[in-house]
Amino acid sequence: MYNLVKRQAEVEILPMAAANGVSVFPYSPAGGGLLSGKYADKSAQGRLATNKMYTSRYGEPWMHEVAEKFAAFCKQLGKHPMSVAVAWVAAHPAVTAPIIGARSLEQLQASLDSLKVDMTPALWQEIAALSRTPPPATDRLEEQKPKA
Repeated sequence: MYNLVKRQAEVEILPMAAANGVSVFPYSPAGGGLLSGKYADKSAQGRLATNKMYTSRYGEPWMHEVAEKFAAFCKQLGKHPMSVAVAWVAAHPAVTAPIIGARSLEQLQASLDSLKVDMTPALWQEIAALSRTPPPATDRLEEQKPKA
């Protein structure tokens, strides 16, 4: 799993894959629909509202705040949030290709339109800044302490 609100793969999985030439096909680039812009309407129905697994996975208030900032950012770009979410995941240097999922032709088209997004390194960083940087792996916390 890899998307703007679930970035833990950046800590060890993606660097390991890049260092060893391993292909990565992450799933859920739109965060179960959270990053699609759909849930800005609090009454929206969908997996995040009705499926306990998705409610738990993407239920943190900060994730919804990121999704709102992301949707506003995409509106300024003139792009569909789904297109930008998929393009952002695909642009990570260690990602071979994201796995997309669509429940309608409109959702599929929005994901495919990710190919029309010019995801420059600067734009990737600007979008990444909308979200939290993933914490270090818990077994590596000693590496974050200053050396005496």
